[in-house]
Amino acid sequence: FGSLLPAPRASAGDPGTGTGTMATGWIVWVEPGTLGDPGLQQALAGLQARSIAPGGDQLVIEFHDARQAADRVARLLARAGIRYLEPEVRYFFQYEPNDELFAQQSWAATTRLPEAWDLTTGRDDLVVAVIDSGIYADHPDLAGKVLPGYDYLRRDPDPDDEVGHGTAVAGIIAAHADDAQGIAGAAGSVKLLPLKVGDASGASSATIAEAIYAAIEQGADVINLSLGADTPSATLEQAIAYAYEQRVVVVAAAGNKPDAVTFPASYARTISVGGAVADGTALAEFSSRITRVDLVAPAVNNLTTTWSDAGPGWGTVSGTSFSAPIVSGTVALMRSVQPELTVEQTRSLLTRTAQPLQPAGQPGTGAGLLDAGAAVRQALLPSLARTWQVADRPVSEGLAQRTWLWGPYAFAVRTEPYNESPQGTRLVAYYDKARMEVTEPEAPQDTSWYVTNGLLVRELITGQVQVGDTTFLPASPAQIPVAGDPNDTLGPTYASFARLLAVPPPEVETVIVQTIDRGGQVGADERLAGYGVLAGPLIPETNHRVASVFWEYLNSQGVLYQGGGYVTGALFDPAFYATGFPITEAYWTRAIVAGVVRDVLVQCFERRCLTYTPDNPEGWQVEMGNVGQHYYRWRYGEPPYEPSPEDPMAVALRLN
Repeated sequence: FGSLLPAPRASAGDPGTGTGTMATGWIVWVEPGTLGDPGLQQALAGLQARSIAPGGDQLVIEFHDARQAADRVARLLARAGIRYLEPEVRYFFQYEPNDELFAQQSWAATTRLPEAWDLTTGRDDLVVAVIDSGIYADHPDLAGKVLPGYDYLRRDPDPDDEVGHGTAVAGIIAAHADDAQGIAGAAGSVKLLPLKVGDASGASSATIAEAIYAAIEQGADVINLSLGADTPSATLEQAIAYAYEQRVVVVAAAGNKPDAVTFPASYARTISVGGAVADGTALAEFSSRITRVDLVAPAVNNLTTTWSDAGPGWGTVSGTSFSAPIVSGTVALMRSVQPELTVEQTRSLLTRTAQPLQPAGQPGTGAGLLDAGAAVRQALLPSLARTWQVADRPVSEGLAQRTWLWGPYAFAVRTEPYNESPQGTRLVAYYDKARMEVTEPEAPQDTSWYVTNGLLVRELITGQVQVGDTTFLPASPAQIPVAGDPNDTLGPTYASFARLLAVPPPEVETVIVQTIDRGGQVGADERLAGYGVLAGPLIPETNHRVASVFWEYLNSQGVLYQGGGYVTGALFDPAFYATGFPITEAYWTRAIVAGVVRDVLVQCFERRCLTYTPDNPEGWQVEMGNVGQHYYRWRYGEPPYEPSPEDPMAVALRLN
């Protein structure tokens, strides 16, 4: 937190509001003495430009919109005399809850909730039922998020809190985040359903069961039970079983007597939560060692919302009543990004990502300390696995002889800054061939664009790291071979194509004999006409033609994994789904492939570079370049050469 990131610069008519017309400014550095060149003046014609350096070799150029900027920047890159281009940006601080007491919320830091908030603070239509002593709905940190509920003691629709217990539980789950006051709840954007079942004297099992059925009927996704007794109740167990069948997660407190069992937490169909000390390094002395426990969360001096005769406020509370709602809030975050999770899948994700307490195997600790960041991140990964398996599962299982679309596994899973993502960051997974991205985790997942793959090739060629729809960080074009072995010294790098983005296309069906070398020099070799590769259809969006061998590949059929089985269908629908539009023409080169110098045809698209190696076996002549590896090396350094512990398909298989 607190690192600086760029944001789009607002136009004069829109001073930082994020609405209205956005001007797109770029800074152009020209070689000394070339500003008066007629060709450069023609390229700048019709644009507003001003000098920002005494020597006049740095100009700020205003474009009307991103489309005009993309067109003109590509032209400028192709001109002699241009030393460098970079976008004009303003800088801002990364998101952090501004709640005034947030720094005192040790329970949030201990469970790594800020990492989860990088992806979501919860859907505003997701409901967590608080079956407790009621909620003081007018508390300033809860106002507007408490739904109409019910008081089962007085049988009226006013579940006001006379004890304060339910209000404290509610604040940990869902206190408003980023509202400049109080605390930030674990799932600060979700709604709360208050169902009052008890007072200072406790609550009856029948009333609790009745409230569970009501919560399910009213659409609750999660139910929090911060209550318990050492006596089982078949009625309550049956109500919890019904919630389980309806995929409603019931989270229960493990109890505050170390030598006593607690129900309903001991029922197998609840998520049972024990209590840890504030820093999560040990079990709290009062937490039950006898109750069945799935995992633990901080339960000592948890800062939360309070309510008493003196009025609303904030204060610290202790007990497993206040570790359970941390998990309830985390489950709400998990359900926000993966609504179809079952109770057992939710339990599996929570326990597999928990951090074991030392020494391992202590009674009452379950799988260990809640890691909310990892749990929410891994809840999202099956969405990436569903995208991967369509084309690459048949390759992995030997049912298709063709190039990987993504790669055998993800070698890195992480979050990256992106301005248009709701939380300012997005989840990404790097494969050999590309990067998968989820920019809006809470969006509907039934579209082919929920998981996207980035414009990595454009970034590698231009040396501009994209951190927003129209926001870039300047770097240098990648000096990494596009094709061939990693140590190839013959073929072009991504930087070799930097001045070729605006090269006009050849006539249709022209035999491709043009070549490119490491230095980006273009030539021709008539010998290459023997391969019979032609310039194919013109793509008007980028004014480049697709080579015939690549066009055939992009419109090919093959074995796919869809709907739980194998079918034959189009590998790419639409055709440019995986690659994006072409941004260069196709060029032949000589590159070292598997230690042998070979002829390789290369064409770069926005998202991928395709290669055609005539000497390769059938099915492997056209391949996706290792753009994912190359991009990771350019941006972060040497990539791992083994599967990530969070490889999406591996995580998904563990949930089945």
